[in-house]
Amino acid sequence: MSILLAFFLATFFSSMGVLPPGMLNMRVAAISIKKSIRKAKEFILGVSIIVTLQSFLGFYFATFFQNHPQLTKNLKLVGIIIFIALTIFFLGKGVQNVIQTSKLEASETKSKISPFYQGITLSILNVFPIPYYAFLSLYFSAFIPNFFTPIIGIAYVFGAVLGSALVYILYAFLFKKWESKISFFVKNVNFIIATVTGIIALFTLYKW
Repeated sequence: MSILLAFFLATFFSSMGVLPPGMLNMRVAAISIKKSIRKAKEFILGVSIIVTLQSFLGFYFATFFQNHPQLTKNLKLVGIIIFIALTIFFLGKGVQNVIQTSKLEASETKSKISPFYQGITLSILNVFPIPYYAFLSLYFSAFIPNFFTPIIGIAYVFGAVLGSALVYILYAFLFKKWESKISFFVKNVNFIIATVTGIIALFTLYKW
């Protein structure tokens, strides 16, 4: 049960983390539109390799903090603060998207680097996922028994990779098929994420 819970939670929160328009998913959309979905999948494969490493490092760093209880005794309070901050951040991004009503255009710059290596390179430059996955690991460990075991760690990493890959694939297909109709999603996705993080913050505060 703990293994499945870790897997599904990692899948969900990983997908939520990359759902808002950003450098990687907009690049996926651009490749899908200007080239092909197959090329976009090559990019996603490169990204997924790095996500595997990032989620593993996040899990590994979390074990260090777990072994030093003095650093995590206020974990739930930290979680509340972080989720409130994320809620404010995504609300701000949502308002910004509403104000900026210009049509989103995916630009494609010519490059001799294959989409696969582009995915690897851009993912390496995106270092935020490591502390994000570390925090998620610590947060999950608060209510998943024996979370810091190898088998649960593997399930967690697989879930993190699957969640991000599914969102990138979704971007590739949606932008390829409904490029002119996708602006509503792009404009309002930050409000959706803000709602999710706000609910989590309230739930954590209630349980604290």
